[in-house]
Amino acid sequence: MKYRLLVFGNAPSWVDDGVREYSKRIPNLSIERVAGKPVRTRTQRMYATCGNRAIRVYLDKSGQSFTSESLARQCVSWERRGQDVCLLIGDDVGFTGEDLESADLVWSLSPLTLPHQLTRILVCEQLYRAHTINLGQAYHRS
Repeated sequence: MKYRLLVFGNAPSWVDDGVREYSKRIPNLSIERVAGKPVRTRTQRMYATCGNRAIRVYLDKSGQSFTSESLARQCVSWERRGQDVCLLIGDDVGFTGEDLESADLVWSLSPLTLPHQLTRILVCEQLYRAHTINLGQAYHRS
């Protein structure tokens, strides 16, 4: 089982550095870039990159929010299913309602509108935090 972070295009080096740091800490986390052009088919290409067997989690402010502990429990549930988890992060345009309806889960990091570049780092940090909670490590303080 892998966590696959799917994103459009490149990011500034500080974003890549942050994602890379968390990728070292979570060995089953990868980032996959999907070409952003042509715009009209980009979400379909992202969806196809996931494949039919993966769990598709779209990041959107309209989605379900988690506490760190409840995300840790969600990660255990995903791991028990044994399927890859594709975390889809849109760009500045976001996803359509139709896109979100095709998701297995829509996850909201915050009711705030967050920059898609920063979202990459936040998702990685939260997955790392959930990972350490599940291992009983001291990273998370409740």
